[in-house]
Amino acid sequence: MNLNTAIQSQGIIAWAGATGNPVDIRKHTSFSFTFQVTADLVADAEFFVRAAPASDLDPCVPGAFVAVPEVISCASNWGARGEVESKIILPAGAVKGSICTATLPCKPDAFVRLVSAAGPTTNVIAVVVLTGPR
Repeated sequence: MNLNTAIQSQGIIAWAGATGNPVDIRKHTSFSFTFQVTADLVADAEFFVRAAPASDLDPCVPGAFVAVPEVISCASNWGARGEVESKIILPAGAVKGSICTATLPCKPDAFVRLVSAAGPTTNVIAVVVLTGPR
């Protein structure tokens, strides 16, 4: 029997060691990130998450990207940290081949993108996992 889990969960390259790739998340019910460390991390590798609506001129491409505010949950403001930007941190000491995962509690807009914030982000590859096609 063949099991094709890619029918329900597609992976799109979001970070290729030096640059971020915008990913359209509109046609899926949820999304998350999977990170693979390609060389030992001697410092934290930090990424900001940015989001953009569809372009006014072409709905298939992103408009202007903006910072995604960090929130604890979609339904409550307890624990919210105000206008602090969403950041994903892969800890120093992670060894080559380590896998880390992360997500946001809400879909921030039509497109998401990772941006290097600090540390050895060139030692990381990331994929956005799109789950549950609409």
